Amino acid sequence: MKKIKLFLALIVLILIGAVIYQNWSFFSEKHALSLDLFLASWRWTTSEIQNIVYWGGCLVIGILIAGFLGIGSKLKSNKNIKALNATIESHLKMISSLKNELEAFRNDPYKKAPEKKEIV
Repeated sequence: MKKIKLFLALIVLILIGAVIYQNWSFFSEKHALSLDLFLASWRWTTSEIQNIVYWGGCLVIGILIAGFLGIGSKLKSNKNIKALNATIESHLKMISSLKNELEAFRNDPYKKAPEKKEIV
C-alpha cells in the first residue's frame, strides 16, 4: 500500500510540475493585490509579486489549515481511545473479580450438590 501511495504522489507531483512548466508565462507574471474597503482615505496595495508566490502561499496556508484540523481530530481520537481503554480495564477487573467469586462458590466444601428428583 505504501508503494501505491508513493507512486500516486509521484504522479500528482509530475502533473503539477507539467502544469507549472506549460503555464510558466502566467506564473511568472507580476501582479499587485489591492484591498479597498470603500472608505474615503483607506486603500491598501501590495507590491508586485509573481503569481507563483501567491499560489505557493495559498498552498502553504491550505496545508497548515489541514494540518491543524488533522491534529485536532487526532487529539480527539486519542482522548476517546484513552477513555475506551479505561473502560476496558474496568471491565477486565470486574470480570476478574466475578471469576474469583465464582471459584469461591465452586470450591465451597459446605455447598450441597443439587438433588435430583425422580418423576414417578
